[in-house]
Parts: sequence; C-alpha cells; structure tokens
Amino acid sequence: MKFHLLRPACLAALAMAGAATSARADLSLANINNPVAGARVNNPDGSFTIIGGGGDTWDNADSFTYAYEERSGDFDVQVRVVNLVLGDTVQQDSAKASIMARAGLTPGAANVQINALATDPKNAIESIYRPVADAGTDDMPDRPSGNTSGATPYPDVWLRLRRVGNHFTTFYSNKAGEWTVLSAVAVDPAQFPQNLLIGLSTVNHISGSEDASLRVQATYKDFSNTPVPPLTIIDGAPAGDKAPGTFPNASVTGVNWKIVVPADGLGPNGSPIHYNGANKNEYILSVDGQGPISWSAPGYNQGDIDFDLGPRDPVAALENTGPYGPKYNRAVTDPAAAPAQAWAPSPRDGIVLGSIRKLSQQWNDGAPAFHGFLFCPTFEGASRKGFSTLDGAFRNMDYYFSFVKLGETASSLPADASPAALREANIDLSMAWFPYAAGWKAGYVSAPNGSANGVWRAHATQSPALTSDITVKNSAAEIVQWADDGNGSFGGRAQVKIPGVNTASDGMLFTISTDDSTDNRGAFITAAPAADGSAWNVAIRIDDEEHSPSVYADDGQSDFAFLYVPYTAPGLVGGKVAANGTKAGGSSGFTVARASAGRYEITIPGKTAQDGMLLLQNAGYLNASEGLTDDGVLAWEYINGKFVVEARHAEAGTSGFDVFPTRDTDFYFVWVDFTQPLKARQETIPSLAIERNGNNLLISWPANISGFTLESAPAVHGPWTTVAGAANNQLTVTPSATTLYRLRK
Repeated sequence: MKFHLLRPACLAALAMAGAATSARADLSLANINNPVAGARVNNPDGSFTIIGGGGDTWDNADSFTYAYEERSGDFDVQVRVVNLVLGDTVQQDSAKASIMARAGLTPGAANVQINALATDPKNAIESIYRPVADAGTDDMPDRPSGNTSGATPYPDVWLRLRRVGNHFTTFYSNKAGEWTVLSAVAVDPAQFPQNLLIGLSTVNHISGSEDASLRVQATYKDFSNTPVPPLTIIDGAPAGDKAPGTFPNASVTGVNWKIVVPADGLGPNGSPIHYNGANKNEYILSVDGQGPISWSAPGYNQGDIDFDLGPRDPVAALENTGPYGPKYNRAVTDPAAAPAQAWAPSPRDGIVLGSIRKLSQQWNDGAPAFHGFLFCPTFEGASRKGFSTLDGAFRNMDYYFSFVKLGETASSLPADASPAALREANIDLSMAWFPYAAGWKAGYVSAPNGSANGVWRAHATQSPALTSDITVKNSAAEIVQWADDGNGSFGGRAQVKIPGVNTASDGMLFTISTDDSTDNRGAFITAAPAADGSAWNVAIRIDDEEHSPSVYADDGQSDFAFLYVPYTAPGLVGGKVAANGTKAGGSSGFTVARASAGRYEITIPGKTAQDGMLLLQNAGYLNASEGLTDDGVLAWEYINGKFVVEARHAEAGTSGFDVFPTRDTDFYFVWVDFTQPLKARQETIPSLAIERNGNNLLISWPANISGFTLESAPAVHGPWTTVAGAANNQLTVTPSATTLYRLRK
C-alpha cells in the first residue's frame, strides 16, 4: 500500500509498509591506488578508528583509505573527529581525517573534501576539491587567500559536508552544534552525478616508500545526517522549552511593521517624546499583518530593527513592542524572553528584502515631512540574538534593517540631537524572507576589491539554485561584473546576469544595499534590464549632498544583495510597470494606472495592507541611450482600496533644504501574500510505491525524478534517517515490522 504526506519543512512523499528499514549498513572500506592496506577498529565508546595508508589526496591521482557508502541526490552529513595520531610529524605533516564526496573509486575521481589536519604540525582544517576527473586538485575558489581555517583541538573537532544540487558547502566546528562555514563551490554536474560515494577519507600523506610500520590513525564518531531543522542550543546545551517554532526554510514569509507614538505623546517615563532627542527611541512598534510564518523584533531603536522568524509563541513574541508595559523592552538578548525564542535567519540560508510602506512622515522633531528608504546591513554585528538557522546556536544575528530619510530635511537640530540621528527615520516598513531551500535564485555580493569580477560577500552566501548552471571555478564572476569608472576603480555600477535568463522578458531583479559605512545616509539601488535582455544594469548611489545621477557609491560602499523572481513563479502577483503606468511584463491578478507624475495605483482584488505587502524595485532609465539608470526611491501605502506607489528623488532646493519631487519611472513590484505567498518553482511531489517481490519489498519512485533522498523512521515524528543502497530510484528491503518511508528534498 502507499500514501502521501506533505511535511512542513520539506516537500516529501511518504509510504508505510510492514517492513523495517535495516540498520544502516556498515561503511565499505577501500584502499584507493594501492596504499598499504588500511583497517577499521570498532571502539567500546561507539567510535571507530581507521588505520590508513596512502600518499595524499592531491594533484590528479589520490592514494588513501576510504570508508564510504553510496548516496543519491542531496545530502548533509557530519562527523566528529576524536583524534588523529601520526607516527612521524615530519613525514606525515599533512595527514588527514576527512569527509569526502567522490564520483568513484578510481584514483582520479572528482571529489570535494573537508580535512582535519594534525594538531602538530598543521593545527588547521582545510577544504579542497578536484573539479574534473583525472585533473589536478585545487583550493576552493571562494578562498583565494588560503584554503585552511580553524584549529584541531582533538577531540573537539567536527566536520560537515552538504550537497544541494551541484553546490557543495563545507563546515567545521570546535563546539558541538555550532558550525562555521569554511567554503562553498559550484561543480559541473557532468563530473558529479546524482549518485556519489560519501564517506571518511583517511590519508597517511607519506612518500611512495611507505611501509606498514608508519600508519595514520583517525578516530571518528557519530558519522550521521545533519539534522534539519538544526538542534537548538544555548551555550552548548539543548534549548529545551526555549527553542523556536516553525523553521523558516520552506516558504516565503512577510511582515508589515507599524511605528507610532502613544496618543498622549508621552514616553514610558511620562516625558514628551521628542524625535531626534534624548528619548527618540521610545516609539511603539507593532505588526500590521504577517505570515505565513510569524516574525519578532528582539531589538529596535530609531532607524533600526533587529528581526527573527518563527517565534515559539507568536503572540508573546511581540510583548516588547508596546504599548509600554511591564514586559516592554527594546533590546532582548535573553533566551528566556519570547521575542528571542525564534530563528535568526542567516544570509547563508536566504535573503531578506524590504520596502517603505508609507509615502511620507512628519514627527515633532522640527523637520518637515520626510520620505524614507531602507537598507539591510549584513555581517555588521547585530546586537540582539536568536537561534541561528545555520546551526541552531543562540547567537547574535547577522542582519538588521536600517531605515533613513531621503536627503537633508532640516538645517537646524534640537539641542540634544546629533547630525547622524537626524537622518534616521521612524516610518512604517515591510520585510520579506525568501529561503534558498525553497529554490530562489539570490546572492550577497561583496563590494569590489580592485577587480571587475564579482565575488560573494562571504562563503556560501548565494543560493544553490543560483549556481545550478554555473560550472566554472570563479562562479560569481559569471553573474556579477563591476564597471570600471575609467580610472581603474570599480564600484557603484555592475551588471548582474542570471544564466539562461533574458532580463527583458523573463523576470525581475530585486536588490538591497547591505553596506553600513555611510553614517546613516545609506545606499539605494536601481536594477534596470538591458534592452537586449543580456543583464540588469545595477547602480548603487549614496544619499548625500551630491545629487547628480552620474555619481555612484565608491568601491567600499557597494555591498549589495539581489533576488531573481521569474514571471513564471507560481502564485506570482506582480511584474514590471512602465513609466506610463502600463503593464510591461508579469502576471495577471492586478491592475495598475498612473495617477500623476511618479504616482501609480495598483489594485489587487480582495487584498488590503493586512493581507500582504509589496516589494518594490526601481527598474528605470533616465536616459536609455546612455545607460543612465534612474536615481529615485520607491515607497507604497494602502489608501482607499489602492496600493499607491510613489517614485521620488532628492534635489537641492533653492531655500537650502532638499526637495523630493515625484518622477515617472519603470519599476518592478511583487505582492507577498501573508497566507499563500508566491513560490520559486512548481514542485513535483513523487509517489513512493511499495511492491512485494518474493519475500522482500521493492520501494521505488519515478525514474525521471531526481534530487530526492529516501528516508525511514519508526514513527511519523521520527527520527528520520537516510536509507542507504538506493540505486536508480529503487531499493529492495526485507520486511520485519512497521516502518515509515519518505522522500526528502
């Protein structure tokens, strides 16, 4: 018999039969390329020691001892390396205990590996790979300055290797459950097929004259699948009842934040709130619609919000957002507090974008009404905490959102204000999270460093889906190219190309600045498609006194992130709106009209600002023939049944104040529904079939379906483990007791 089950964290098919999965078969042992034969010794504590031989896993032919199994499709495995014992630190200076994924047992097979080296003399962890069979082994391409990191204080050494499609990521740790990304690489699927050998590589690293008297001994423990979602921990201990709720890896989710002051204008101490003054932070933050996964704000102050996803208790998670009361607290770092019992999203797991959702705002700070825009500092040391989606550890977050005023809005300041504070903006905003695991093509780009070739912001800060068509070593350079300013400097202007995508007809690019070096001025970005469909022309500009659209951010201010949304995305409501207010691409489900210069009215039948949010992206040109992109910023507000979008830019006014006229421009928009958000792709959910074959059972799924892993468990709630030995999407098992089977992607 068979049936299907959709699980929240992954699209899966599941079947149950009167059969038990056999215990995970012991790893096969192979001595590749004729080393002195290795051996395995099982230890009383559950660990096992591989006594290995061989010269090295380098150049174009390897020689080592390999304990392995076969896997099909994606995987995420980890192991603890308890010890690495050498006989001679001089001759065996680069002996290794490793996790390796390998295309076969031939000496020159393509492979990716993460290696723990001996504490004496190396004391490091390295990641290397052979991208092409029988070719040379190389450092990983995202580590141009060296392939090693970390240390090896045995027994506290953990290694991890993950495959998603043709994208591999390596991790290491010196504390159980707290992972650091070491490296990432996109490989050629022709060299790394669906079926690979996965296992433990033990390398003696000694010359061809090796003999049985000089061995390396590597002791391993807990070679297993990495849990998804990760196990939540606080200072190395299980989080228990402080753990977060829904893991945010399967669905887009959005939130509308609302910022107000009490009706009486008084702060929690009874003093009048004076924006940009001493109590400038005492506004009230609330949620004006969110979902399908809830959000929390464990920290906020004027112009900044820290945010987490999937709180354990969505209602209690907002207890620090006001109105002022006994639990009101703008800065939460205690895991016992409900706002912090949530997932801190990682730029290695997805991308967060945002938009201003109020057309203008005026407070009591002596300045006139202002217009806002936002950016998202990334890896800048957010001060509040959550449980990292990367590894489940309770730690400081990687992100926060900054929202600022467009241009200078006042020439005088309150007595207790600072010039920097004057640029910060309290204004309603929206955020949306797009997880890589759901199939989105997105990435975080580092500011250029004297080269036209784009590089990623950090290791593994791009989605595996984005690299599905990338096979060259420096994959970021295929996607991002910086423009030379004519003087050999780069920054502020780039071209973004998605392989196989016609930018004029296939979809939209949404961007956000991730830089935080502008003293609360911020950067805003245009992503205008080239007329020939070859690229998006991305322009990054700083909001400063220089209002010329031909002046761009310098190379140190050009960090940004981007997301590609195809017009074929299931559930898409959105598209490109031309400057004259007509549809220029995208979906049905909305109407749009130009109300006046730079002002557009979008109608989405049956939807209000409590049902969802808009993401906006300036996609226009000021002068297409010269490639000069628009320098305006966009905001939206729900007014009288319409989603009103305005495009404004800053100009120097005649009275000494900047002015902010509206101006027509092309733009992209996406509606993020809080109940049924758009998806990156249409998932095909295969059926598992179970048939009797003599005294055995044959489990199978369609041969044309790839990327799924067969797992089994004694009950629906798990624990789920990978079933080894599946080949060509089928596996024969011996029935013994009730067991659940599922496919996981």
